Amino acid sequence: MSLKIYFIRHGETPYSQLGNYCGIIDPDLTPEGHAMAKAFGEAYKTLPWKAVYCSPMKRTIATARPLCEAIGLEMQLRDGLKEINYGAWEDKTPAEVKAEYGDDYMHWLAEPAWNPPTGGETAVQIASRASLVITEIELRFGCCSVAC
Repeated sequence: MSLKIYFIRHGETPYSQLGNYCGIIDPDLTPEGHAMAKAFGEAYKTLPWKAVYCSPMKRTIATARPLCEAIGLEMQLRDGLKEINYGAWEDKTPAEVKAEYGDDYMHWLAEPAWNPPTGGETAVQIASRASLVITEIELRFGCCSVAC
């Protein structure tokens, strides 16, 4: 049997409503985001879950909680699953970032793997830390269904 990993994005936050950059800022979910999380947990609780791994951010914990409660599993929190650190761009709109950090913004849009947001992290850095968690999961489960 092959390893099956499900990647789930957190529910709506005030920042996703506004369209502002939000990586290391730690907002909770909106009421709609909590409803999304509850609906997800209800819809997917019948899958054969072996573990649920998530970022230690409020929004990801709140998103995973309904599923974990429905299936009786404890969340496995891992820093490697945190979202991108947007650095100086945190809490700014794309228009503000473009106006204040134009060159960095254009480089990031063109090649985010190697060009970070101003003071933030590259896609390569994110992939590096996240891959450590994936390796941990593979070593632990090898052939079972896992949630991230």
